Amino acid sequence: MMATAFMGYVLPWGQMSFWGATVITNLFGAIPVVGDPIVTWLWGGFSVDNPTLNRFFSLHYLLPFVIVGVVILHIWALHTNGSNNPTGIEIKDKQDSIPFHPYYTIKDLFGLGVFLIFFSAFLFYAPNYLGHPDNYIPANPLVTPAHIVPEWYFLPFYAILRAVPDKLGGVLLMFGAIAVLFALPWLDKSRVRSARYRPTFKQLFWIFVLVCIGLTYFGAQSTDGWVIKYVEMVPSLDKNGEQIVKDGKVVMEESIIGLSNVWASRILTFYYFFHLLILLPLVGLFEKHKPLPSSISEAVLDKKSGAEEAGNA
Repeated sequence: MMATAFMGYVLPWGQMSFWGATVITNLFGAIPVVGDPIVTWLWGGFSVDNPTLNRFFSLHYLLPFVIVGVVILHIWALHTNGSNNPTGIEIKDKQDSIPFHPYYTIKDLFGLGVFLIFFSAFLFYAPNYLGHPDNYIPANPLVTPAHIVPEWYFLPFYAILRAVPDKLGGVLLMFGAIAVLFALPWLDKSRVRSARYRPTFKQLFWIFVLVCIGLTYFGAQSTDGWVIKYVEMVPSLDKNGEQIVKDGKVVMEESIIGLSNVWASRILTFYYFFHLLILLPLVGLFEKHKPLPSSISEAVLDKKSGAEEAGNA
């Protein structure tokens, strides 16, 4: 889906489309030894040009069929192995299950309706709200935009890319931020599959959501900006550490103390990986979860077991 969206963003062939394609495809050049040949192969030449646009158009058209194939695999797995549920408890009898229709068809239609409300609002009343004005300028390889910014759904990963001063390190972290999500079933060591009964995990989850929102925000900001900035005038020093004096006066210079956008991105990037690779496994191992119901129907209908009813009596 991310590849399809990226290649579709290139098709308008505006300034952001052109330079976005240039930046993203150049990332493969950071791969040792084979990086430059891969970039040339992706471009179909020695720069982003018509061959690149033709290839991206074809792939943007073909990749949705791959997505449909994955949807078919998902439906097959659903019918073969069954689905999970919000309580995270295995189905024990027929009382724990409900028919797909009308319950889930209505539920999915409701979700689709809510989505279409927001989608239609942007489509009909604010079609340019989430886009960049520079993309209405025809692509020009001789003029680089002041700030190259991807679409909003790529901003968290773009912030991670810019947080690392080394190009190869930034590329590895950016793709690693996506790849680590595939390992979540093995990273979470908890035997309880629902956050409903894991209070610590639930709190950390919302912190993680705020971190992702923060990465989205800083991905859209310029690298030379500041979150907190305090300017102080201090004496200017030479190579020997002595004050520079000119015309009998000590030369003063600005000293900036604060938190820059880049360092804020670095802190949030560190927490992103720390949460998934360290906190998640540790919480899964040592968290004390709430008592689990014996069945799904007990959790949904708020039934109490016979032992609990006897104790309350």
